[in-house]
Amino acid sequence: MHTLPVVVMAVLAIILSACGDVTNNQPLNRLVDVTTFSYQPATRIMDYPGRVEARYQTQLSFQVEGRLIERLVDVGDEVQKGDPIAVLDAKDYALSNESYSNKKKAAEADLQRAQRDLARAKELRQKKFIGQSELDKAINIERAAYAELKVIKAEYAQRKNQHGYTQLLAPADGVVVSLSSEVGDVVAPGAAIAMFAWKGDWEFVTAVAEKEVNQLSIGQSVSVTLWAYDDKKYAASVREISPISNFNSPSYKVKLSFKEQPNGVKLGMTGHALFAIKEKRMGLLPTSAIVMKDGQKVVMIVDATTKQVHAQEVILGEPLADHVSIVNGLKNGQWVVIAGANKIEDGSTVRVLANE
Repeated sequence: MHTLPVVVMAVLAIILSACGDVTNNQPLNRLVDVTTFSYQPATRIMDYPGRVEARYQTQLSFQVEGRLIERLVDVGDEVQKGDPIAVLDAKDYALSNESYSNKKKAAEADLQRAQRDLARAKELRQKKFIGQSELDKAINIERAAYAELKVIKAEYAQRKNQHGYTQLLAPADGVVVSLSSEVGDVVAPGAAIAMFAWKGDWEFVTAVAEKEVNQLSIGQSVSVTLWAYDDKKYAASVREISPISNFNSPSYKVKLSFKEQPNGVKLGMTGHALFAIKEKRMGLLPTSAIVMKDGQKVVMIVDATTKQVHAQEVILGEPLADHVSIVNGLKNGQWVVIAGANKIEDGSTVRVLANE
């Protein structure tokens, strides 16, 4: 009476045991997360450090020689156009100026006398009281007096200019960058007294690596950030790209003109130039999608129908935060494994998280 239930229980036990063995011998397909890849027009930011410099920087010097008796500025002083920078001892130039002033007065008096004599000689010649030779003599004396006065006037003007050159004046509004002479120095014409930076045409100067300099063009828009004002961005444009690389590094000097002169900015302030470079196309993937296979950087592609995996070599661009840019190697619409790529093998079948 009790034999049949016992037999049935034994058979069920054997079947369940067999089923358990099959489950252990056939592991489940791995679960992975994928993203649908696509190329998009992209903008890449090139970031290069630099500093604020004056577009025009002039070495100020006297046009005449003399002893420096007064220096009216210090390094960093802002001056207006026409403000005095330094003064030479002008005593000798004042004396020379006075001497030529007296010579000019004497020459003017000589010319006036010669003109009166010529007028009288013309009148006497008309009345035939004198001969033609006497008239010619009066004409020649008047012409010589006129020429002499002209020469002395020119020399007098030159002496006045030299006297004026004993004051060194600012050629424009600007800032004194450096000083080269001290009070008491005897300076020659053209000797450096001060370095002067013109105000109003300041620019940002940087150096761009030779592999990226061809990405730039004259007039291209640029953003500039400064350490002193890191919450602001200043609009600028590329004004000049050096045709020759720097001797110390493989880079090219690039000068950027500010669209508007920034308030509060000082010469020498440092910051960064941000160049926005448009790429033809670029796709982004998280860094977790990239795996190494036989020394090559690949991604794992999942067939949307069969869920089978195959490795695909890719060409990477610049890294962008926690993502990498893909320049080539993939097609739009492909499923790329972004989580679990390093746990699966080429040719295996997976389960896709989006389908679970």
